[in-house]
Amino acid sequence: MVEFDRVDEALDDAAVQAAEAHGVLAGMMCAAGEAGLAEWWSHIREDESQVAAPGPVRELHAETVASLADVTGTFDLMLPDDEESLEERAEALHEWCQGFLYGYGVAGGRDPGQLPEEAAEVLRDIGQFAQTNFDLGDDAEEDELAYSDLVEYLRVGVLLLHESLHPRSDAPSSAGADDEGAAARWPHAGSRTLH
Repeated sequence: MVEFDRVDEALDDAAVQAAEAHGVLAGMMCAAGEAGLAEWWSHIREDESQVAAPGPVRELHAETVASLADVTGTFDLMLPDDEESLEERAEALHEWCQGFLYGYGVAGGRDPGQLPEEAAEVLRDIGQFAQTNFDLGDDAEEDELAYSDLVEYLRVGVLLLHESLHPRSDAPSSAGADDEGAAARWPHAGSRTLH
């Protein structure tokens, strides 16, 4: 995936930063099944005279579209590298969730009540994460583990939501819905905070 810092720098004059911009794109893709570069760019740019998206932004769009279409589940969230502080990464994750909800909404995403239960739960959890400031406690190792689990839960959850709304005939069943991994470890992820 294109480097976070390159995208963030390219969005220096935009309305959002890299994590939130990627969340917007992922939300639009889950809601509509597709999101054109120009349409996505129109939602995240600050200056309407800046018609063309910068190179790293175009790369991120192409990679995200391809990864959500990939049956092997290569999709990943655009977040700061692990070398950055946990506070910074947790804030970016919060912004990613806010962006996802915005993108899902502007692309006409269906209400959770109209979705299969697992997909609805993922969407509700993202909504709760978007409203939550992550509390960091005194145990840095535990906080890191909670953060990693949450990122993986969201990664698998977005794949599940996308597949539920836009099933592919060649896809394996439910993009991780039955796996005992991250989603199973976070059955009520919306009520969890880093502590």
